[in-house]
Amino acid sequence: MRTRVRSALVALAAAWLSSCAGAGQPPAPREIAIGVDACRYCHMAIDAPERAAQWIGDDGRVLVFDEPGCLVAWLDEHPEARGEAYFAAAEDGRWIAAADARFVRGGARTDMGFDVVAYGDVAAARRAAADRGGSVEDWETLIRKGVERGHTH
Repeated sequence: MRTRVRSALVALAAAWLSSCAGAGQPPAPREIAIGVDACRYCHMAIDAPERAAQWIGDDGRVLVFDEPGCLVAWLDEHPEARGEAYFAAAEDGRWIAAADARFVRGGARTDMGFDVVAYGDVAAARRAAADRGGSVEDWETLIRKGVERGHTH
């Protein structure tokens, strides 16, 4: 019980600090509380930080997602959403803006079955796609094609 309370307090503190710390600065992705933060789309606890995604709304609100496909599926259900998407780069976990990311579709199974993984380096994405039989797409292509409905909870 103490562990759950402590984890919840850590998540609340991180959310509060991320909302206060950047006053006057452009919104940026926040640190994910692994095993505590839950995906806005599938409601799973985020446990693979190298696949996480974030949506920062024009209002500054940050939504976290388990994987890129969850964010794309959420955007499909919320076409009115305005903001910026960020993804953890599979090769090193750093946050990258959607426009700078390359996405490998297929070849790697993801927990939710969307099978989309983000990369910050085009060459790394191409290697991963070639090794696993996937294809490389940019953000605009990924959004236009959308994702097949994965496993939802």
